Amino acid sequence: PQRGPDDALVTIVEFSDFQCPYCAKAVEPLEDAADAFGDDVRVIFKHYPLPGHQKAVPAAKMSWAAHQQGKFWEVHDWLFENKASLENLDAFAGKLGLDVQRLKDDADSEAATKAIDDDHEAGGKAGAGGTPYFVVNGHNYSGARNSGSWRRIIKHELEVAEGLVDDGVARGEVYNTLMKGALEVYGDGASVGGAPSKRGARRPGEPKPDYHYRVGADDRPQRGPDDALVTIVAFSDFQCPYCNKVNKTLDSLVEVYGQDLRIVFRNRPLNFHPQARPAAKAALAAHRQGQFWAMHDKLFDDQKGLKGDIYRKFAEELGLDLERFDADFADDELERMIREDELLAAKFGANGTPAFFINGRFLNGAQPINAFKAIIDEELADAKKLVDGGTPRSEVFAAILADAKTEVEK
Repeated sequence: PQRGPDDALVTIVEFSDFQCPYCAKAVEPLEDAADAFGDDVRVIFKHYPLPGHQKAVPAAKMSWAAHQQGKFWEVHDWLFENKASLENLDAFAGKLGLDVQRLKDDADSEAATKAIDDDHEAGGKAGAGGTPYFVVNGHNYSGARNSGSWRRIIKHELEVAEGLVDDGVARGEVYNTLMKGALEVYGDGASVGGAPSKRGARRPGEPKPDYHYRVGADDRPQRGPDDALVTIVAFSDFQCPYCNKVNKTLDSLVEVYGQDLRIVFRNRPLNFHPQARPAAKAALAAHRQGQFWAMHDKLFDDQKGLKGDIYRKFAEELGLDLERFDADFADDELERMIREDELLAAKFGANGTPAFFINGRFLNGAQPINAFKAIIDEELADAKKLVDGGTPRSEVFAAILADAKTEVEK
């Protein structure tokens, strides 16, 4: 959804959460500043519901559904005014002239879930660790701002854009011109495109890519030997399409690095994926019978079919002891493990999926293999130096984590 014309000279992409009080606070000042510049500014809204905000995802889906009937902004304003509560939305939708049944059907559709997933992934790539988060003609800005601050930002970006127009670039091509060669950023605090922006710095509470954080393996499922020189701790969600996408990359990395690489799986089920949690339990229950990765593959291969008795069906296909599987699936210990993973991810700023810590270094999103290899190669070289210095291979990961940061800077 957008406000303003396609050929606006300044494009503000907003990542927001309807339950976030700071996002609500950000609405009026941004609207006021954008209105002051008329057709020179457009605002594009993207959904970035945060973990722990139980109302945010249903609200996001309902606003997406309203967008299908041309009433996104009206519902957007109503949701912020009502703190993401859907109570009485039917009556409001009726007053807007919306088809209420279609609204509900669209909100419950796979298309709505995919739209939220896509926006969430885009936010992760742009460096959003919280909300509200903005990308203005390719430059990153975090947090709510007053109208005066927004006017100064817009004025600066407008001057740059007008310079392009003076050089002969058509208004409708200004944004594309600015975005040519734009960096595909996955949360490293750099600007998305154009000159560096001081406001593009990483927000407090977000992991820095060059730091090592104490994110360990514990007793979680793993591929690769205990004495691998590089350990990737992956936070994943069985319903997340981007987690599924990155699995092929991880498989390729195992082939490239062999015994030097270990991949550890931790669960990070997102609120807007209702089957992610039961799928995680099914995988951990299978793990108790030595079949985690086989169950892992089945779950990802049939993401759209995850529901009801599918988990027991998969267990039967894998030849598991079904009585034991049922008992393990219901065991509160599995829920404790999942919750422990969620808290660890939250502690170190891994708010979306997939997220990775490579010997403790953060990498966000379903990135191409070269992004992984760049970090792995650096860590592998450092690990080999430790081995050359007398550290046993089996103690390398522990040695690295011993000096790692125990929390993200606040």
